[in-house]
Amino acid sequence: MSDKVNYEVLDNTRVKSFHKRLTVLAALGPFTDAFNEFGASVSLLAVSILFHLSAVMTAIVVAGYWVGVAGGAIVGGLLSDKYGRKQLFIYDTLGMAIFALLSAMSFNGISFFIFRFFLGAFIGIDYAAAVPLVSEYAPAATRGRLLSMEKVFFMLGTIATVGIGLGLTAVVGVLTAWRIDFLIASVPPIILLALRRKMPESLRWAVEVGNKKKAEEAVNRLEKCGLKPEVNFTAIQEDKPSFKQNLKEFFSRPYARQVAYIFWIGAAYALTVNLVSVYSSKVLSDLGASSFESLLGTLSIDILGTFGVLITVFAADRLGRKVLGTLGFGLSAIPLAVLYVAYVMGMLTIPLVIAMFSLFFLINVGFVGTLQYVPAGEVFPTKLRGLSVGWEKLFEFGLALPALSLYAFLGVANSLVYDIIVAVIAAVIYYFLSLETKQMPLEEIQKRYTGNGEGLPSYAVKDITNSSDKNTEV
Repeated sequence: MSDKVNYEVLDNTRVKSFHKRLTVLAALGPFTDAFNEFGASVSLLAVSILFHLSAVMTAIVVAGYWVGVAGGAIVGGLLSDKYGRKQLFIYDTLGMAIFALLSAMSFNGISFFIFRFFLGAFIGIDYAAAVPLVSEYAPAATRGRLLSMEKVFFMLGTIATVGIGLGLTAVVGVLTAWRIDFLIASVPPIILLALRRKMPESLRWAVEVGNKKKAEEAVNRLEKCGLKPEVNFTAIQEDKPSFKQNLKEFFSRPYARQVAYIFWIGAAYALTVNLVSVYSSKVLSDLGASSFESLLGTLSIDILGTFGVLITVFAADRLGRKVLGTLGFGLSAIPLAVLYVAYVMGMLTIPLVIAMFSLFFLINVGFVGTLQYVPAGEVFPTKLRGLSVGWEKLFEFGLALPALSLYAFLGVANSLVYDIIVAVIAAVIYYFLSLETKQMPLEEIQKRYTGNGEGLPSYAVKDITNSSDKNTEV
């Protein structure tokens, strides 16, 4: 790669207005995701009544959204790596807007499942385009912080949808509030359609596949933003591997640990977080809280969880991915254990549930949930980065449906025991699988963990030996 481009100006620059705009425009995708995803907390109390669904069927219908995100992310990852980030980044917003509107118009359980499934699919595609695009332009020293901002906006979307749902529930009732909530969710994607058009294609992707036109356009836009990477356009040669080739390389031996690492981030998070993230309103309702009180408790939980995310934004590039992920899984078992003991002793109350769920959210969502946006955008090379994000989302969202169904089957007490055990196991496995990537250029990460760094620019490899003193390597 050294004969094609020098990324030093991108890797070593300070955060500029360009990075801030790109980060916000990308993060509005997760904001929309959260608005639709946690609209389920509002709709969960209504659709079972309106559509005459059992507890298990309610969980399955609501979780259709997560299945859509999982499938969309994998398909979007393949498309993102082959055809680029920008086109998906722009036009997936149309699908997000259309199916948010249709979700609001659902007339039975099947239509609700179908509309939210396709809504989720377009959200998944957005992740596969937006996360790599931010990662491939972010300065190495602050990449974790910029990628973590996607989780901040996700949490803001969560608070917004639950807060609006709470207000609407008080005004129009729970049976109508969720429809208006989804109507409002269609607005941000329409705004994004216009604003995202001004962002450049990923320069790293354009160089990787040999698209000179896109590379030139990206360089021209970057120069206007005060960034001028050195590119040898004559050395760029077209190289477009097929979907099959990308899949084969993704699952090849050099990337075995990366595959396992990204899988575990998504899977372990999905298997621990959904009891609180989606089922909190149902748990509070079962304890005797009214619909309004349940949503108010859920809002309180989401707000405290956002503080955990903000901690990670500032800690991701200092403490690193390994420490945050291990603590996030391990410590989240503690508030759940408190709740289980309280249940056994007959002391489980609504205030205690809200307090412990809030603490769980601060730790698990704050530390682990934020990592859903970071390692997947780092540990694979450019030509596989979209697929890496899709691979993580496949399990983060794909396992939501069985997790929600399992909670409905187990009941509150057994679900607490289950989550405690899984959280502890998740912490141990994460510790041994994780790859530390803080403050490392993307090309250096490839050299360090795969030995696949042929032709790296000198600036990316000259400090590898020294940087091993700063970065934990297992």
